[in-house]
Amino acid sequence: MCRRVQKDYQQMWAKPVLLFISTLFFISTETSKQNIRSMYAKSVESKQTAQNLLAVLEKQEQNAFVIGYAGATKMVMAKHVFNPFTKLNYFNAGKKMLNKAISKDNNNIELVFLRYATQVSAPSILGYNDHIDTDKKLILNGLSNQKVDEEMANTIISFMKQQALTPEEKQQLTGSAK
Repeated sequence: MCRRVQKDYQQMWAKPVLLFISTLFFISTETSKQNIRSMYAKSVESKQTAQNLLAVLEKQEQNAFVIGYAGATKMVMAKHVFNPFTKLNYFNAGKKMLNKAISKDNNNIELVFLRYATQVSAPSILGYNDHIDTDKKLILNGLSNQKVDEEMANTIISFMKQQALTPEEKQQLTGSAK
């Protein structure tokens, strides 16, 4: 009789405990877009943050957003390593991932912006400048035509204002400001 009560007691608590543990696992593996964006911005200055972000992104569902940020973060990692071969490996792996993400979701202005920002910031010796003009046009058109959350739109607009823009592009950018 005592064993039966003990077994019933264990079964009674097993489901809620498993539910709680799985909820914690879900919360710890699902990171918001805002957190990913924030970590990415900090990863430019911190190798540890870049490594942490890559670890977080590995655990996420591999959609275009996650693949794009993982690629951009790998390119940032190139900045934090000393060995030129390692730098090039990080950069090329990241470039491939970011381009793959954009090909999966080529109308995603945020991903196009990541590529554009990387291209205009990358050393010219890398030859990573194939999409600068196209990406700039997509960004300027996309800011006014697509749903981009306000914080991301402000980040893009702030960055774009620092770029060489024609008077028409400046006007288009001003019209996109939210």
